[in-house]
Amino acid sequence: QFDFEKKIANSPHVLILGAGASKAAFPEGDATGKKVPIMNELAETLNLEDAFSQEGYKDTTDFEAIYDNLVSTHRNPKLLIEVEDRVFKYFENLSLPEHVTIYDYLVLSLREKDLIATFNWDPFLLQAYKRNQAIKGLPRLVFLHGNVLTGVCLKDRIKGVYGELCSRCRMPFRRAKLLYPVKQKDYTSDPFIANEWQELRTDLSEGYLLTVFGYAAPATDIEAVELIQQGWGENPSYELAQVNVVDIKAKEELKHTWHPFFCRTHYGIHNNITNTWLYRFPRRSCEALAMATLQNDPWQDNLFPEFEELGALHDWLKPLLEEEESGKFSGVPCL
Repeated sequence: QFDFEKKIANSPHVLILGAGASKAAFPEGDATGKKVPIMNELAETLNLEDAFSQEGYKDTTDFEAIYDNLVSTHRNPKLLIEVEDRVFKYFENLSLPEHVTIYDYLVLSLREKDLIATFNWDPFLLQAYKRNQAIKGLPRLVFLHGNVLTGVCLKDRIKGVYGELCSRCRMPFRRAKLLYPVKQKDYTSDPFIANEWQELRTDLSEGYLLTVFGYAAPATDIEAVELIQQGWGENPSYELAQVNVVDIKAKEELKHTWHPFFCRTHYGIHNNITNTWLYRFPRRSCEALAMATLQNDPWQDNLFPEFEELGALHDWLKPLLEEEESGKFSGVPCL
């Protein structure tokens, strides 16, 4: 779906985020210095190590395995409730720093045809979306495991920010469900979660670029990985599309994990998000790929500069936004 005359791609760029994305964005913590944990740091961060040890778990860093065991064996319902309560309260109180963050760049790097799908419970993606709403045509967001800041009106099938009102019925949004790390996750019974996954699968089946940032595809997410693979496998542009994986793990390990998604050499493995098409061609990633591969006419990189203030970043984007209003793209970098 590429308009050669206007140089506009209508196929989506799908960005999938895991806990490693938030860790990379905030290695020193959130706005207040609170640690942004990945799964193997959760027990320590939430002060659950002693409770897990007393319950007989030797490896208290394996939060996913412990939680799954607590659910499947029903061995300590009181501890399970305590774990879920601590998880929700901790992530609910995380907040973005005032300065420009990776999440701001991610939200602004894509257009409304594109999709960001996150497994993360933390509120950073939605917080970044809200504070960048002055920019027209932001990407759509889906929350594959729910989110502490997401609200939903099931009556009108509208999602938004918890604490705000549904735009249609004007009733307060109810909290979206959180999915915790069990091996047999249920992605269908909750209508909100089911809709999020259906939207992801639709975009994967139509996508031209797939970027996976900081998602480890853990053993407790086997079904999730299979669903993602099915959606991408249904894509008629599979042999032309590109996959980027961003992670700090060894390249060979990542190739082994994600090889079912790769078509020949149409992939890239990076240890930094700034090396990907998202950063090299903000809001034009699919167009830049199409021009390079289909037209043999690659565009010059238009790398995001480093900004401290959102206003300066928004000003830099103005030429791209004006092009979008005109309906024709040039590939000329911003100055």
